[in-house]
Amino acid sequence: MSQLALVQTANHGKPATPLRLNLGCGDKILPGYINIDTAAERKGKKPDVIADIKNLNNIKSAIADEILAVHVIEHFYYWEVIPLLAGWRRIIKKGGKIILECPNLLFACQTIISNPETACLPDQRGQFSMWPLYGDPSWRDGLMCHKWGYTPHSLKEALKQAGYTNARQQPAQFKMKEPRDMRVIAYNPNI
Repeated sequence: MSQLALVQTANHGKPATPLRLNLGCGDKILPGYINIDTAAERKGKKPDVIADIKNLNNIKSAIADEILAVHVIEHFYYWEVIPLLAGWRRIIKKGGKIILECPNLLFACQTIISNPETACLPDQRGQFSMWPLYGDPSWRDGLMCHKWGYTPHSLKEALKQAGYTNARQQPAQFKMKEPRDMRVIAYNPNI
């Protein structure tokens, strides 16, 4: 079965209004989204579709109104990110949007500088500093390690390089929220 068929099956054979994809959902299964992840389950929660989010070539172009990726982008090396975002843009309808949430590298660095003795510990005291840089060590899973960090400016620049327009920061809505995390949205141009 193709990934497109899997997306349609996960949505009971009919397109959602709007069609929204939650890429790299992990254990965060969101209603109103087709939840897609590489892992078959995390913490007992299963995605609607199991697929490699680095290669969604079997999904039809311009079908999604929105792509949401919460704490996903930091799990890719920088050289993977522009092609990855461009591949996701292909799936988004013209005028559709992408929403990325991830740790804010500026806040993590400020936290380390303000209190290096405790901010650099791997336990809960490091969740505002070391975890944004490297990931939560309690997962004990290489897929959960962070490979690159972003500031609001650098994330907007990556989206621009991948062909998105009108990138702007909004308040984070998931995980630890502001100020540890950030949300940047951008649009697939209407060209």
